[in-house]
Amino acid sequence: MRLLKSVCFAAWFASTVVSANTVEVIKITEGAGTSNQSYDLVLVVQQLQAEMRQLRGLVEAQKYELDELKYRQKEMYTEFDQRLGGSYTPGASNSAADLPTAVLSGNEQQDYSAAFAYVKSQELAKAEAAFKEYMKIHPKSKRLSNALYWLGEVSLAQGKLPAAASYFQQLIARHGKSAKVPDALYKLGRAYQKMGKATDAIATWQQLVQQYPKASAAKLAKNALK
Repeated sequence: MRLLKSVCFAAWFASTVVSANTVEVIKITEGAGTSNQSYDLVLVVQQLQAEMRQLRGLVEAQKYELDELKYRQKEMYTEFDQRLGGSYTPGASNSAADLPTAVLSGNEQQDYSAAFAYVKSQELAKAEAAFKEYMKIHPKSKRLSNALYWLGEVSLAQGKLPAAASYFQQLIARHGKSAKVPDALYKLGRAYQKMGKATDAIATWQQLVQQYPKASAAKLAKNALK
């Protein structure tokens, strides 16, 4: 939240400076004093305008991250897979042929937003297809751990238990420093539990409690272990 406020202030400041310098450029140009100074000021204004556009982009990105965080916290405590998974049969097909075609723009941030929008609207098959496509066309994205997490969530909700476990395992193994790891451990335990692998579920939740004792997911794991 502090970062968002800082970015917003910087964007406002840059906007103010751009406006002030634009007026100065006009005055100097009208006075026909020194063309070199006018040219230099024009370059400064253009640079400030470019920086302002970048700052606006950061503001939008921070707002989006906060939106996802709030949604994630809400879904963690209402058990996303239990609430949405009632109409799905465990072991449902994982075939790509069964998924709708995801049409993404090629812009990394826009594509992630589009895929996550399907999660929020509870269109699980579309969300699955979109996140798979997202990972394919953005293999170096910083949001790959998030994409894997949501693929695990929507797979779990659709009863695709082996696939869900696989996505959570990939996230934990490949992105060990991600903030999503505690949540992934809890949901991996849920997948094991639903598959009848009680021993694996207990071991996973115990690992979560030991390694991330202060995480919100650890509280859920403690309750599950009772």
